[in-house]
Amino acid sequence: AVVSTQSTGIFKVSDIDDMGLLEDVFKVIFKMSNELATEGRGGYFVNRKLPEIVFSLCETMKLPTETRFYAVELFNLFTNRYVKRYCKRRERMAVFCNKSALYILVTVQIASKMSSHYRAISQRSIINHLNRLKKQSAVFTKPDIIQAEIEILQTVDYDLFLILPLDILDLLLFFTQNHLQDECKSLGTLKETCLSVLEMFYLRQYQIYTAFYGSPEHFRSDLVMVAVSVICVAVFIVDSTLNEEICNFLSEKCSVEKEEVLRLSVDIVDNINVRSV
Repeated sequence: AVVSTQSTGIFKVSDIDDMGLLEDVFKVIFKMSNELATEGRGGYFVNRKLPEIVFSLCETMKLPTETRFYAVELFNLFTNRYVKRYCKRRERMAVFCNKSALYILVTVQIASKMSSHYRAISQRSIINHLNRLKKQSAVFTKPDIIQAEIEILQTVDYDLFLILPLDILDLLLFFTQNHLQDECKSLGTLKETCLSVLEMFYLRQYQIYTAFYGSPEHFRSDLVMVAVSVICVAVFIVDSTLNEEICNFLSEKCSVEKEEVLRLSVDIVDNINVRSV
């Protein structure tokens, strides 16, 4: 099947077998995604290396795939709100810079708890990773880790319900499978290809959005547009004969301009190594 049974940021698509309920879930997520895009999710590009750092940590710790995406989104949200709140207080910004490695690791820890409490990384693991950082001069203790977790949770107002492109992608793959019926057999590896493209998108998102919007100042995060474009790129890689049909279907389904989807898809292809997908 195209749809994975793996848990994403907020639910399992495979746990819901009622098409009407899935449609309702999609409408809610679609509305929330549009609100986020309208508000602008600033802070996404404070650290261009963040996805690479987080992905590497999650791979080293053997954490589930969804954990890395959740951790990046959570750290971006935390950074954005922290900077907005304390940008005029030099001492607080200095603290943030000195503790940035700790904040990243604790964000990954929170993400691991949200994914699977059984596989959550321990405080000892965080300390070990911090000790391995050659440029890390500060010495952090378990109380520091607990305090950092509290700071992150307070800064995001304890709201850990994050919508990920991965969540939208899973839903859209389910609708695509239902739409294509028998033709879906030729897309057996679509889910895996989508995840690979999404990973590459995260790693190259600054370059991709620069190409798409023309200037870093005009970045905004449209999660639905990202998910649709990732699927279109993945379909092009797996079976290009179905690309136009799926692109038309998803554009109509998500009420996004097909031309915009195609333009973002081209920018994704231009900025990732398709052969490595």
